[in-house]
Amino acid sequence: MSIKTDWIIRNLSRADDRSNFDCAEPALNDYIQRFAHQHANKNISQTHVAILKNTHEKIIGFYTLSTGNVKFSTFPPSIQKKLPKYPVPIIRIGRLAVDNSMQGKGVGASLLKDALQRCLMLSEDVGIFAVVVEAKHKKAKAFYLKYGFREFNDEMLKLFLSIKTIKESL
Repeated sequence: MSIKTDWIIRNLSRADDRSNFDCAEPALNDYIQRFAHQHANKNISQTHVAILKNTHEKIIGFYTLSTGNVKFSTFPPSIQKKLPKYPVPIIRIGRLAVDNSMQGKGVGASLLKDALQRCLMLSEDVGIFAVVVEAKHKKAKAFYLKYGFREFNDEMLKLFLSIKTIKESL
């Protein structure tokens, strides 16, 4: 079942109006306004933005993706049994935020679904075991847990969702 939305999700562009984005998290506001484009140019992370269809410039939400790895030992024992004992390749959703004006309207869920679909497509060409997020607080953690993310052994706000689980759910 598809959901009708009033926004599109695409890569960040220089023309996008980032100046008025406000999600009530100063660090996330600062990132989209000051650093997202620089990080994309340096291939540190790529930012994908939700834009209202009628404006094509106003950002109502965003997420970033980058690659990385995590220690084998940080996964729960039930997962460790299935993994080699060296750093495990992952994709990190470094930031995910929705503008205050659009919170509660499904933008966050759309952004997460888009991110997971991109990760799934990448996993066909590159080794990726899981998607990892580091929630900023308990409310953000609850959002990710609702979509099947699981906790790591060592950090309560660091969560993962295996590519296998993503394949099964999408």
